[in-house]
Amino acid sequence: MNMSPTSFTAAGPEDFRMGMRRLAAAVNVITTESDGTRYGMLATAVCSVSAEPPTLLVCVNNTASACEPISKSGRFCVNVLSEKQQDLARDFLSVDSTKRLDLCDWSRLATGAPAIDGSLVSFDCEVDQVIASGTHSIFIGRVVVASLPEADAPLLYFDGAYKGMTAVA
Repeated sequence: MNMSPTSFTAAGPEDFRMGMRRLAAAVNVITTESDGTRYGMLATAVCSVSAEPPTLLVCVNNTASACEPISKSGRFCVNVLSEKQQDLARDFLSVDSTKRLDLCDWSRLATGAPAIDGSLVSFDCEVDQVIASGTHSIFIGRVVVASLPEADAPLLYFDGAYKGMTAVA
């Protein structure tokens, strides 16, 4: 077995970005409300932290319009999109972040952060901790409510494009 890499370069920002494009990830919409204004942003940097207590993390660029409102309100909702919501994900990119929730139906769960109707799951969270790291803030959220409608196929992001998921034998 050949254990040597076929090619490699020092990990600079561009190589890192290109490498991360090869990491398939669920497409999520992170929502919050602060001072009466609703915000929404697309994110793939979402990860479970613990089941006891239920906790997850979201990485948000400090320049994202939702970053400060999440910090200020202390709440956010992670909405995991289905393949059927691909158009919503695309449309999010062409609308101001304070108008994005006008593109879909949504409701409120326990914290009051908007939850997008029809998502595979909506994790309603209270901010437990914020960690600054480089250009991003890592919001660790305690999951207050998980809204689980009927399961559907997830929307994925891979190599710069939205993808579906097919089963393998």
